[in-house]
Amino acid sequence: MHINIVPIHEANDDIVYFEEKSCTEFGKVQLIPKGEELIVYIGIGQDSLTWEDIRFLGGISRKNLNNAKDAAVSAEFSLIMDRAGNPELGQVISSFMEGWYLAEYQFSSYKRTATSNQLTMQWEDERLREYDHAARIRANAVNLARDLCNEPANKLTPTTYAERLKQEFHETDVSVQVIDGNELVSNEFAGIHTVAKGSSEPAKLVVLTLARDASKEKIALVGKGVTFDSGGTNVKTGKDIGEMKMDMGGSAAVAGAMKLLADSNTAANVVAILPLVENLADGNAFLPSDVIRYRNGLHVEVGNTDAEGRLILADGILYAQLLGAKTIVDIATLTGSIGSALGLKAAGVFSNAEADLWHYKQLGDQTGDYVWPMPVFDDYLHYLKSDCGDFNNMSSSPYGGSITAALFLKQFVEKEIKWVHIDMANTVRPWREQGYYVPGASGFGVRLLFEMVKSEAAQS
Repeated sequence: MHINIVPIHEANDDIVYFEEKSCTEFGKVQLIPKGEELIVYIGIGQDSLTWEDIRFLGGISRKNLNNAKDAAVSAEFSLIMDRAGNPELGQVISSFMEGWYLAEYQFSSYKRTATSNQLTMQWEDERLREYDHAARIRANAVNLARDLCNEPANKLTPTTYAERLKQEFHETDVSVQVIDGNELVSNEFAGIHTVAKGSSEPAKLVVLTLARDASKEKIALVGKGVTFDSGGTNVKTGKDIGEMKMDMGGSAAVAGAMKLLADSNTAANVVAILPLVENLADGNAFLPSDVIRYRNGLHVEVGNTDAEGRLILADGILYAQLLGAKTIVDIATLTGSIGSALGLKAAGVFSNAEADLWHYKQLGDQTGDYVWPMPVFDDYLHYLKSDCGDFNNMSSSPYGGSITAALFLKQFVEKEIKWVHIDMANTVRPWREQGYYVPGASGFGVRLLFEMVKSEAAQS
């Protein structure tokens, strides 16, 4: 059998109306058998298409073929090109196939049976395969982040996570260093050591380095890697606590971005810093009122052990500066407050270079990793004041929690360093399982970080 994907914007005699005029609506699909051929009609239904729309069409096309037999596939792209403003065909193919490959993903490591079929896209011009290949590279990087987030907490511990990264980057241009045990203490990673005290799983700090172009200023990516967050002594409650296996979504995004940089042969000078811990509560756990001294001399009073992410990110930010990074981007499932502010579709982006925030939003729009600019009001440091330390890790106000969390991190950034913070707590899962999104983790942040690194590298 051969499968042909045909975008449509108006009905024709071949199409069966299952709802009045619905067959031409954006993303609507009908499968029409014709002898040995299966035609996949997919509705365009709008006058213009974004790159994310095209990825959506690729994803929804693939999903509707999950039950098809193994087959060769072809697609007509002329209508999509017309609605996208007639860009290069390669750009359209790359976006469509990115959605296609992302929609193929399934996390089935612990299922007895997994359904799959082999659908191979056919290209009339062999030169178009490079765009297909580029799409697969991007999807594979996002799917690495998905895999990491979807792993159960008993399978992805700080130790197994570090080993997984060693395997992933073996025989690539990315070097992997793991700092653990007494070395964490002797090198003054106070936040990481403190948060991990309540778990039998030892903390790890993984450093990934890609130095293909040392002439460029060093960029650091710092990702929160809490492989499970019980809240510590301030224990979480509620039915969805199992979701806390994904509290390492920021570190997964960084790992995926590094894979994409490596596999796409991007010239960059990047260091990725991943603090990996479990936040549990036993007799050794850190307590509210504890004081942590960081390598820069700042003392932080612990107001809430469930605000642990910022404690380990502070170590990562300080270490990035020690390694010579001039730009630092941190990303974390940091606060529930960001979801209250922005809902479930977009992450919040903060920076001490506010003029660039709308550029990052534009990159998010292009990649499908949506972000929205947020402020960092220095006045709100009032809410982090402490009686016995330089400041507290928890705000005294119930409002603006994502802003005060960002402001906490800003205290560890030297004035001449460019800093960007992404709070992705509400986007680690897709807000809807539509288009190329499937059950489980979204893989948010991989493509955004990749484009941010390329943008910052170009400026340097």
